[in-house]
Amino acid sequence: MEQHRGYWIHGSAVPGPPYTSYWKSLGTILKSGRSGSVIEVGRLHDSGVTFDMAELAEWYGLELSRIAVDQCFECAGNG
Repeated sequence: MEQHRGYWIHGSAVPGPPYTSYWKSLGTILKSGRSGSVIEVGRLHDSGVTFDMAELAEWYGLELSRIAVDQCFECAGNG
């Protein structure tokens, strides 16, 4: 997990169904709220892309989160 433009972003690897050897990506975007709370503002899946390595799926999820913050939350993060 890392901070990017006022948001916390994270990439996870999600295993495929049983008896498969591939991974899918999950990107998560979090924002600090009032009184120390944390709010999940986005969860991103790219169901069309699979990976043989969990580390690569995690990286891709992190990059999906970074792109979403840059493109979709740009104005919200500055206010």
